[in-house]
Amino acid sequence: MHEMSIAQSILQMAEEHMARHGCSRLEKVSVTYGALSGIVPESLQFCFEAMVRDTAHQGARLELVELPLRLRCHACEHVFGGNGQEALWQACPQCGEEFGHTVEQGKECYLNSIEAG
Repeated sequence: MHEMSIAQSILQMAEEHMARHGCSRLEKVSVTYGALSGIVPESLQFCFEAMVRDTAHQGARLELVELPLRLRCHACEHVFGGNGQEALWQACPQCGEEFGHTVEQGKECYLNSIEAG
């Protein structure tokens, strides 16, 4: 379960940012992740809640925002989307090309915002 290490990293980044700004209690963290990042949102939520339980951050919320998959056809440059890994194998809706699409969005995972006091 790699979500535990992701939850640890999120909490560590949040605490480092809070220390720089003199905050001591984490209220909310917003994480944006791509459809192909491999993150299971329910698992990440569970791991984050386990990490903050019985700490100064108990009750802190994790907000997860999924970015849709965005592909660019190598043949005609058309940009199109889809859901999940199956979309990687779909033909370009404009020219019908089936292979070689470039993933422009969908693999990322980043800390979007922090609310702390």
